[in-house]
Amino acid sequence: MSEIEILKQFKNTLISFLDELIGQFPAEGDLVIFRIFLKDRVPIENIINYFVLRILPLKKMVDERDEDFFLNKCELFESIQNQEKKGRVNRFKKLWRSECLDDDDKRVVWEWFDSFIFLSEKYQKCKSKNSQKSQV
Repeated sequence: MSEIEILKQFKNTLISFLDELIGQFPAEGDLVIFRIFLKDRVPIENIINYFVLRILPLKKMVDERDEDFFLNKCELFESIQNQEKKGRVNRFKKLWRSECLDDDDKRVVWEWFDSFIFLSEKYQKCKSKNSQKSQV
């Protein structure tokens, strides 16, 4: 799979994930704004590089289904300004703990993050491989 194919798949997967969250939490307008922003405003390379830099180091937490990943790790919201970040992190904690997300829903969210990590690792390897080729 090429770098471009991985990027396209990552973007499609991320948009599908956000669509699912929007369906689960239709009153959360920030999710819609976030989806539009990611789909139309941010280069997908920036997003996947963010995942490589900030989320891949937390892979063990995802593998172990450690809820602390969602409840206390601000890496998911790092690019948001301090006050706004605190509000969004608290809102996400509230969503994660809400009755709207049962164990099956949480399992699905974990599986989405498994996919993001898989694609991020694949992208990282592909980029590294291409970098080595260009140095030869």
